[in-house]
Amino acid sequence: MTAAAIPGRPERAAVRPVTWTRLAWVTWRQHRAALAGAGALLGVIAAYLAYMGWEIHRAYDSLNACLPASLRGPAMRQAGGPPAVTPACGALERAFMSFYGSGRGSVASSGINAQVVPFLLLAVPVLVGAFVGGPVLARELESGTFRFAWTQGAGRVRLAAARLVPLAVVLTAAAYGVSALLSWYIGPFVQAGVTGKYPMQLFGTMGTDFAAWTLFSFAVAAFAGVLLRRTVPAMAASLVVLTTADVVTMMALRQHYATPIVVTGNEPAGLGNLVVGNWFTTTSGVPVNQATVFSAVGRLPFGVTPSPALLAAHHYLQWWSYQPASRWWQFQLTEGGWLLAASLFLIAATVLLIRRRPA
Repeated sequence: MTAAAIPGRPERAAVRPVTWTRLAWVTWRQHRAALAGAGALLGVIAAYLAYMGWEIHRAYDSLNACLPASLRGPAMRQAGGPPAVTPACGALERAFMSFYGSGRGSVASSGINAQVVPFLLLAVPVLVGAFVGGPVLARELESGTFRFAWTQGAGRVRLAAARLVPLAVVLTAAAYGVSALLSWYIGPFVQAGVTGKYPMQLFGTMGTDFAAWTLFSFAVAAFAGVLLRRTVPAMAASLVVLTTADVVTMMALRQHYATPIVVTGNEPAGLGNLVVGNWFTTTSGVPVNQATVFSAVGRLPFGVTPSPALLAAHHYLQWWSYQPASRWWQFQLTEGGWLLAASLFLIAATVLLIRRRPA
């Protein structure tokens, strides 16, 4: 007797890896609510900046048209702000300065003026990064759905990269668009000499800094999500870390990106310079405290600094250390560079943690 041979099983077709486009589509489907929320927030900010910026530019153009040519633009900067104007131009000056909330007898036209808006924007990168980056991987680790996702032909590394990279690119690009709009919005006040670009609220929201902090915030929150494996604790931890890093950078790190210039005499002239510090010495170079100097030169009106001639008459010198306005872009690129490097490191560390995590 012979037995019929059992037919062999057909070979399984090779499983093709899921394409990057499909992974990007899955990322959009899973995180469209967070992206929509971030887009709505940035969209509202952009709409406000566009409308109020148009009003500010219109007021500034009207003031420029009223002033003689010798007092427009650069002449206003050299004067340290809008100059004394004729009665005919006084109303136009007050209208322009009302948007900034300062000036001769001016009152802000609204509770949110050009000084307040950049301060409010400082919180946007931290919030966007925490609320978009925190859940991006932590949600699947917390719910346990990662065990299913990692077996669908994509691989955990490609899946993590498809989550992180598109979201990081979209958020960074949108943040840069908002910062460019803010630079246009605040431009007339910089041109008029009302403010420089070194104040913390402007430095952190103009140029490349706003986008760099948004990317860094997203990377910190995503890394915290994989490290803690819980969404809410990761968001809370990222808020604390990012707020601390932002404050330390503004208060202690930023002004030391380059060696300050040291001069003696009057406070450094020129709009936009960042004064780092000042101190007194005797003419022989021995440091003395301010109380000793003010006691020697006699009583002065509050807020008035002794002139170099008065100090010299009492054998004292006043020294100033400052960063010139010409270094502003150098500082922007320096801060943006280390934030970009830190962001890439954190994203790579996040992918590495996913790769080494047991299923």
